[in-house]
Amino acid sequence: FQGIIGGPVPSRDQRGEELAHGLIQTGNYYPESVSVTIGFLDVSISLLGSDVFLMPSMYEPGGISQLEAFACGCFVVARATGGLRDTVHPLRIKGRFTEGNGFLFVDFTPQSFYDAMARCAAFFKQANEAQIYKARCKAGSSVYYWDRSAREYIKEIYALKEIIRIE
Repeated sequence: FQGIIGGPVPSRDQRGEELAHGLIQTGNYYPESVSVTIGFLDVSISLLGSDVFLMPSMYEPGGISQLEAFACGCFVVARATGGLRDTVHPLRIKGRFTEGNGFLFVDFTPQSFYDAMARCAAFFKQANEAQIYKARCKAGSSVYYWDRSAREYIKEIYALKEIIRIE
């Protein structure tokens, strides 16, 4: 499977800079398989050709990147923080049913991130094409649109009735 890793490298973050350097070295070592670009990029076209979006964010207050990945049918491997915890749900296949859209990890450690990536790789090894297709469709349908909330809010407001009793 193919993936994209996203997220910022904060300035003066030594661990982040080491990770970025390691990714660049990986790209240099495997030039046919790995492409590394540091900085803000529009990855929408790349997401359409990818299977997985990796988001090992330390902090993520809301997160739009995972929603863009879902809209492209990508699964998301993310740390359970902020908006990622609210939108990425464990991907499972139970018989004919598929639920979830990604793989979460809690601890901000390389081992936890690796474990989530291993669960993702196991999914691709164990699932057949039909199951993967269903899971991609499920990921695409999990994109949150604000008009849904607005419609529900309006429906609830108009469903409320005020009763005034006169004695």
